[in-house]
This record gives sequence, structure tokens and C-alpha cells, in this order.
Amino acid sequence: MSFFSPSDTAFQPKRKFRFLVSFSNLGEDLQFMVTKASKPSFELSNSTEHRLLNHVFKYPGIVKWQDIDVSFIDAIEPNVGSKFYNVLKNMGYVQPLTLDNMASGITKQQADAAVGTVSLYQLDAGGFAAPTPGDSVDGYPGQSFVKYYERWDLKNAFIKSINFGDLSYDDEGIVGIDVGLSYDFAEYTAPTNGAEIPLPG
Repeated sequence: MSFFSPSDTAFQPKRKFRFLVSFSNLGEDLQFMVTKASKPSFELSNSTEHRLLNHVFKYPGIVKWQDIDVSFIDAIEPNVGSKFYNVLKNMGYVQPLTLDNMASGITKQQADAAVGTVSLYQLDAGGFAAPTPGDSVDGYPGQSFVKYYERWDLKNAFIKSINFGDLSYDDEGIVGIDVGLSYDFAEYTAPTNGAEIPLPG
């Protein structure tokens, strides 16, 4: 007996290529530039052992959420490289041209505010819902929507690293940008019947 058959319409696996990543402070057009993203993950620090007679009992340590990476293609418009360089400046980075500039540093508050809310959406396979006259969802009149069944929100996220790509006369490929993100913890939500988010545009 097979695990499932074509008649089991309730079985719908999540697919790797159906996703969106949004940065609330960087504009909606950035969503279409994403090529790859890591989902959040965590690990427990080294467990503590307690020995009693002939047995060892282990106790979990502290939860630590792991950094994630998001990859983009760069373009003239939207200029992804420019957006993320401006994030660096908005975090508080100042070129060390004077003594006063050298005393300037990056704070956690500035770093969090520069990125805004980072959300990852696992999308449904059913495509998007076109707007209808007078249609409005969460204050987006006449907007097209896509349904998602899984959402991750990175709490207090900030940029840990940026690689602005490589150049080569031997390569005709598209320039890519890799962004590393750190965050304190992630919040997971899975709407029972799915939920909708507006598509950019």
C-alpha cells in the first residue's frame, strides 16, 4: 500500500521555490530580486550531565537561533547593492575620515531599525488572487494577493555581512549579492486555511 495516491488531494508538499522574503524598510521591489534564502534554525547549547549511580541524565542548555543567508541578483533598477550599502550607513557606519567619525559606532537599535521587519513566506501552489472592483484586504484596495501557509518573522534582525558579488571577464552570469542576517529569535505562524499578502506593484 502506497503512502499516498493521486486521489489524496489533501496532501500538498511545500516546495522550495515557492517563497517570498520581505524587508519592511527596503521596499517591495526587493522581493523579486531574491534567489535563495535559508529558513531559521536553532540549536541548544551543550547539555549538562548529571550522574547518578550507573546512569547519566542530560539536561538541555540555552536555545540559540542560527544566522541565515539571503541571496539576491543585483540590477540597475532596483539597485540592490545601493539599498544594502545605504543600510550599512543607516546602521551608523561612518567612514573614518576624521577623528570624530572614528568615534562613531553602530548600535543594536540603529542596526535593527535600518533593516526593519524581515519575513519569510512559504507560498501556496494555487497562484495569486487578482483584485476585484472594490476589493480591499488589510487596507490594500485593488491589490493582487498571494496565499501563504507558513510565515517566519525574524525578531530584532540586523545585517551581519554583505558580499557585493564578483566580477570576471570569463563569466557572463548575473551579479549576485549575499546578505547574512543575525536575529535574536524567530516567530513561526501557520494559518489553518492560509492567509494572503499583497504582491508588490
